Amino acid sequence: MALKYREQQRAGFGCLSHVAKDNVYIIGCSGFVYTAPSIVSRDTRPPSAAIILAAGEEPFTLVEKERELRVHAAVIPPFVERSLYARDVPLICFHVTPSSPRYDAFRGLAQGRVSPLDRALFSELDTPLQQLYLGRLPPGQAPDVYDQVVRIPFQHRVSPPADPRVARIRELLEAGPNLTLTQLARELGMSYFWASRIMTEVFGMSLRDYKSWRKLRRVFHLLHSNRSITEIAHTAGFTDSAHLSRTYQRWFGQPPSYSRNRNHVRVLRCWPEGG
Repeated sequence: MALKYREQQRAGFGCLSHVAKDNVYIIGCSGFVYTAPSIVSRDTRPPSAAIILAAGEEPFTLVEKERELRVHAAVIPPFVERSLYARDVPLICFHVTPSSPRYDAFRGLAQGRVSPLDRALFSELDTPLQQLYLGRLPPGQAPDVYDQVVRIPFQHRVSPPADPRVARIRELLEAGPNLTLTQLARELGMSYFWASRIMTEVFGMSLRDYKSWRKLRRVFHLLHSNRSITEIAHTAGFTDSAHLSRTYQRWFGQPPSYSRNRNHVRVLRCWPEGG
């Protein structure tokens, strides 16, 4: 893990912790906001959709396959592999997880590709966004800012109607999280092949990825406890800590040991004010 940590330092995580910490605002089960003064991550493929905003005047660079974008704001659908280059460029990243009611809408956004956004669309929120970046926004106000930000990409777009099969698949998987693809196919009244295809094309992820996401959802709740990474891995259903670390690194670009390091990351759990 020490080797991974040194590699991550070179990649840009934590290299400015003496100036400003990363901040994580956990917005219930729907998503989270991650801020950092510097990030370089390569070939990550998170299950969450994301809106990434520059917190200052400098742009950041996103690379998707052979396509390179130098932007101040962008939206990224889930499971889009990309690299992010923002060394010494402060960022605010809004993540929409598979548990969010907005997740399906983000899957259909931008035809499954990284899409630039006009940073000026968010200008009215610049004051709370700056407070978010600095870790000074009261946690009770964060859900409202989060909700306003994730609505903005849809202001001038007509969302396609929801596919009813998505709700049915979600219902079956929530009721039976250990369902195999064969069992899911039987419940849906279709072949194994079509069940696999519908999971990927309609639901947005393979059954394997969905089960990995459910495990990581448990990790999020345990990561900032006093338990060891090994204990967390076993409790969440991973084979061992190495399995957890590989999955976490592939999806989020940093090992779980970094995410829970209070010297580098400040964690704020958020509930709406008055809630």
